[in-house]
Amino acid sequence: MTPASMDRALTPLEELLKEKVGRLVGPTLAACEAEIDRTLASTVPLITELGNHVASAGGKRLRPILLLLCAKLSGSLAPRSVRLGCVVELLHTATLIHDDVVDQAPLRRGRPSANARWGSDASILVGDHLYSKSFALLVQDGDRAVMETLAHATVSMTEAEVFQLERKRSGITTESDYLWIIRKKTASFIAACCRIGALVGGAPPEQVDALAAYGENLGIAFQIVDDSLDFIADEARLGKAIGSDLREGKRTLPLIVTLERATSEEQDRIQSLLKSPGLSDGAIGELRALVARYDGVPYAAARAMVYAKKGKAHLENFAPREERETLALLADYVVDRDR
Repeated sequence: MTPASMDRALTPLEELLKEKVGRLVGPTLAACEAEIDRTLASTVPLITELGNHVASAGGKRLRPILLLLCAKLSGSLAPRSVRLGCVVELLHTATLIHDDVVDQAPLRRGRPSANARWGSDASILVGDHLYSKSFALLVQDGDRAVMETLAHATVSMTEAEVFQLERKRSGITTESDYLWIIRKKTASFIAACCRIGALVGGAPPEQVDALAAYGENLGIAFQIVDDSLDFIADEARLGKAIGSDLREGKRTLPLIVTLERATSEEQDRIQSLLKSPGLSDGAIGELRALVARYDGVPYAAARAMVYAKKGKAHLENFAPREERETLALLADYVVDRDR
């Protein structure tokens, strides 16, 4: 996707996507990067240092890319797309910082997380600062529909975070609970990015809704795959410790379906392990083996493919053109990626 995310050999699909994204929105995406750098600059050195540490850690820039592609597909890659691409990436960065504090995650994209390096107090405050900067930029933009879209998404994300915490504490998360969480948390924000792009591009209401629906389904597929990689990915490529979701007490789809399919004795064993403070590597290995035995990851992968297919169907509201093809390829990439 962006050069920062490509520090290894690319798959043919990634090569194709990188070429298409670069040709269609490359200069505007580069301007977004420059705007992010300018916005992170502060007279308070810790804000600049911590913010740059997270924002420059090799992220895929999926959200601004989606915003820009949707704007261009809708008719206009207006200059304000640069500011709004910066807004959504800063908001995303703020959520990553806060998520790592909540999860006490030691790594983010293969590097020490902000909270591991600077502490939770500094991380929370800088995350709050990035939220504030994002909404200050939104006020400068002055588009009520865009502001309402992001306000709705951020409320949805925080509701999902609290509900996820409730489910974690209860020790019970059903598949419907899980899908509600990722729809409200990851998918609502990705849908907002696509909706904003459509609004900026001047799409009619039915096409604005179509791109938002594409984004929501893409976001669900993205998160299902992301959670599945925690069980099977190569740790160096994933950029975080394998089994980190398990250590944080998260019940994601591969584990949820394993609990449904396991014997009562195995269910008791899984629940006992998940309640243990500080899961050992041996316990992680045992849980991963059970997930493999009951095909938890293939089940999740099949569900992700269904949502990716639903997302691509919404693109049929647009005439065939390269931007539409690239958005469809992004859905394929989301379910095929290995990190």
